Amino acid sequence: KDVLGDLNRNIDMDNAMSAFSEMMEYLRGNRSNLNIEVTADGARQEFYTAREKAHLKDVRAIFLKAYLVRLISALIFFISLICIFIYCKGRSSYRSSICKTFINTCTITNAAFLLVVGIAAVNFDKAFTIFHKVLFANNYWKLNPNESDLINLLPQSFFEHTVLVICGIYFVMAMASVVVAWKFRPTSN
Repeated sequence: KDVLGDLNRNIDMDNAMSAFSEMMEYLRGNRSNLNIEVTADGARQEFYTAREKAHLKDVRAIFLKAYLVRLISALIFFISLICIFIYCKGRSSYRSSICKTFINTCTITNAAFLLVVGIAAVNFDKAFTIFHKVLFANNYWKLNPNESDLINLLPQSFFEHTVLVICGIYFVMAMASVVVAWKFRPTSN
């Protein structure tokens, strides 16, 4: 079935999804370029324009840095957790100190997260624009929906949904943290 009315060219769903999948491979660093041909308007042609490619090059840099930050953060977390347990082992107040440190850290992190989510909930469009102005040094991200199939393939509603999924994952992790803090809370004898 054709994706009529959504994209600027007559592109069937298989071609559009192929372009999307290849773009994701590029963003993850598994593909070296965005030279992706699709059948559009009855002919083989590039899916992404030069402007879209320039924007996605910037997005790729952010993706790859985010993967690195995630890896480093996970390593710091696990090394810190091991150090806390080694340091506190055998001390009478180890549960109390771990619990307090953990709860304080989670409180600060959750407050910052809730602030960002609150701002986005009030006006997602404004938050989305600010996000782009902060992260991108150019204006390649300002794509015209009448010319760009990328912006029509990934409309703002896609990003709103993505934010909801991230919030859901974060909520589950926060609840798991509460359970851990509850389990290790100091108990009176």
